Amino acid sequence: MARLTSLLFPLILLLAWAQAQAAPPAFPAGATIPPDSPPYRLFLPLIQKPGSRMLLAAAHIDSAVSGEKDEALLLWNLGPASQPLAGWQLRGNGRTATFPLTTTLTLAPGQRIWCAREAQAFARTFGFSPGCEWGADTDPQALDLTGSRPTLTNHGGEILLLDPRGRVVDALLYGDETFVPPGWTGPAAQLYARGDLPGEGQVWRRKVDGESGLPLDTDRAQDWAGDAQDLAWGRRVYMPGWALWEGEWRGREEIAQATAQVTVAVGPEGLYQPIADLLAGAQESIWLSLYTFEHPELAGLLAQAAARGVDVRLLLEGGPSGGITEQQRWCLAQIQAAGGQVLYMAVAEGAPRGYRSRYRFLHAKYGLVDGRVAFVSSENFTRDSMPLPGAGVAGRRGVALLTDAAPVIAALQEGFLQDWAPDRFLDLRPFAPDDPVYGGPVEDFTPPPPATEPPLDSPFLEPVSQAGAFRFQVIVSPDASLDPDRGLFALLARAGPGDRIWLTQLYEHKFWGEPTSNPVADPNPRLQALLDAARRGAQVRLLLDGFFDAPDSPRSNQATADYLAGVARQEGLDLEARLGNPTGLGIHAKVALVQVGAERWTAVGSLNGSEVSYKLNREVLLLTDAPAIHQRLQELFQWDWERSSP
Repeated sequence: MARLTSLLFPLILLLAWAQAQAAPPAFPAGATIPPDSPPYRLFLPLIQKPGSRMLLAAAHIDSAVSGEKDEALLLWNLGPASQPLAGWQLRGNGRTATFPLTTTLTLAPGQRIWCAREAQAFARTFGFSPGCEWGADTDPQALDLTGSRPTLTNHGGEILLLDPRGRVVDALLYGDETFVPPGWTGPAAQLYARGDLPGEGQVWRRKVDGESGLPLDTDRAQDWAGDAQDLAWGRRVYMPGWALWEGEWRGREEIAQATAQVTVAVGPEGLYQPIADLLAGAQESIWLSLYTFEHPELAGLLAQAAARGVDVRLLLEGGPSGGITEQQRWCLAQIQAAGGQVLYMAVAEGAPRGYRSRYRFLHAKYGLVDGRVAFVSSENFTRDSMPLPGAGVAGRRGVALLTDAAPVIAALQEGFLQDWAPDRFLDLRPFAPDDPVYGGPVEDFTPPPPATEPPLDSPFLEPVSQAGAFRFQVIVSPDASLDPDRGLFALLARAGPGDRIWLTQLYEHKFWGEPTSNPVADPNPRLQALLDAARRGAQVRLLLDGFFDAPDSPRSNQATADYLAGVARQEGLDLEARLGNPTGLGIHAKVALVQVGAERWTAVGSLNGSEVSYKLNREVLLLTDAPAIHQRLQELFQWDWERSSP
C-alpha cells in the first residue's frame, strides 16, 4: 500500500494543479453572479506520508543444534521510511516477545535485523551476532526483548509480526499447521527436503524478485523458497553460516569487465607445470581452497614457500569420499612443519551437539597467489590429475583457468575469507600431527614414486594465454548458483538457432530429488536448460565420464545419455550425449562452452550436475568470454569427443 501511495501522490498533485488552472464556469455577459454562489476552492485529497513496510523475511526454526538455542527471525523494513521498533511484537504459536517501549532501536529503509532466542548460540551457528534476543541475556550488545519466549515448533505453526497496536503486519504459516492466521492466505509454506537434502537445520527464506532482488510478499506459501511448484526460484535450500545472511540478499556476483591475462591449462598432460610455476613464484601469500591434496611434489613447493615466509593457507574438506589418505596426511605434515597453516572443514572439538559444517562438502578447487593471480580448476591436487612432466600423460581429464583479473581476485578473496574464519565458526579444525583423523601419516609412510605411463598422442601439453579486455563472472555455490538469470543458466537461456553448447562433465544426473523419481517430477535444472536450448534450435553436445560411471544406477551418466538420445529422436533435436575416457583415468573436468551469437563464453570450475553440488556444496565456477581460451577448449572438446563412444 505504501508503494501504491508513493506512486499515486505525484499523479494526484498533477491533477490538482490542472484543476486549479482551469477557468471558472462562464456566466452570460452582463449577468450578476449570485451572492450565494460558493467561492471556488481547491480541495486536495488527504495524502498519508508513506510509512514503513515491515516483513518477516527469514526464520531459523528447526535447528540442527541440540536445544535449538539458535532459533531466530529476520525482520526487514522494506518501506521508504525509518521504523522505530519500540512496542513491536514477535509471536510464535501463541507466545509473544516485545521490543521494550524504552528502546530507541530503529530500522532505516532497507535495513534488516536478526532476533534470536539466544544471541551467543546464534553467533556460533551463523557467524555473526544478532541485534536482539528473547530467551536469555547472553550478549550485552543484543537488545533483550520482554514478555514470553516465542515457541517455534519444528513440525509446523504460525509466526506473527505485530505492530505496537497489536495489529498483525506479517505472518508465516508453516509445516503441518492448518489454521490460517490474519496476514496469511492459503495453505502453509513448506521446506524443500527431498533425497539428500535434510529439513532439519534449514533456514526458511523468502524468494526474491528477479529485478529488485527484494523478497516477495503476497502472504502466501509461494513467497517462500521451499515452494516445490516453482522450478525456477523455488525448491531452494538455505543453511546457517552462508555469506548471503551477512551481505547481499541474493549473494549476487555480477559480470565485470577487466583488462587481464587469462591462461588455460589442460590436464592431465599440461596441468602440473603452470600450477607449479605459480606456487613456486609466490612472494607473499598462497591461499588454497581444495577438496583433497595428495601431491607430494606440490606439497614440497608449498613447504618451501612457507619456509621462506610466504603466508601459506590450505583449506580442505574434512570428510572426502573415501576418507583422508595416508598420502594426503604426509603432504600436509610437510606443509605444516614448514610453517604453513592447514585447516579442515570439519566440526571442531567442543562444538554444541548437532553442530554441522556449513557445507555438505567443501568441493571448490581454487587458489590465490600474492593477491594478484588466481586459478579456478576442476581438479584436485593429485598425481592422477597433475602428473609430473615426463611421466606420461595418462590420467584424468581436467582444466584450469589462471588469471590476474581484478574482479576475479576480489571475489575469490572474499569467498576464501568467508570460509577461512575459525574465529567465527566451529566447523574448522587445524591439522594436528597426532590427531588420529586430522593428523599426520603412520610413522613409516613414504609416498610411492610417481607412476610412469606411456605418452598418449595428445596436443594439449602447452598452456594457451590471451591478454585483453574480457568479461568475467565468478559463480559461488551453494548460496545462489541456481538463479536462472545469471551465470551459466542465463547463457543457456539465451541460446537458440545457430548457437552451440558443448559441455564436458564428470557426471550430469538425469533427475534430482529421490532416487526413485524421474525427470518430470524432479528435473535437473541444468539438464532441462540444455533440452530447452536444443528445442529452440541450438546445437547441444554433452560429453560425460565413462570411467567412474555406474551404469546400473538410475542417475548414472549412461541413464542420462540414453534419456537425451530418446528425447532427441522423438523431437528431432540437434542433441547428442556421449560417454568417454580419452586420457585413461576418466573425465573429471567440468567445462561449458557456450556460443550465443557472436559471444564465446567459457565456464570452468568444480560444479557437478547433482542437486547436492548446487544446493549444499561449496563450489566455484569461473566464466569468461576470452576468445582464445574458448577456441582452445573447443579444440579439446572435439579431440575428446572423437575418442568417445556414441
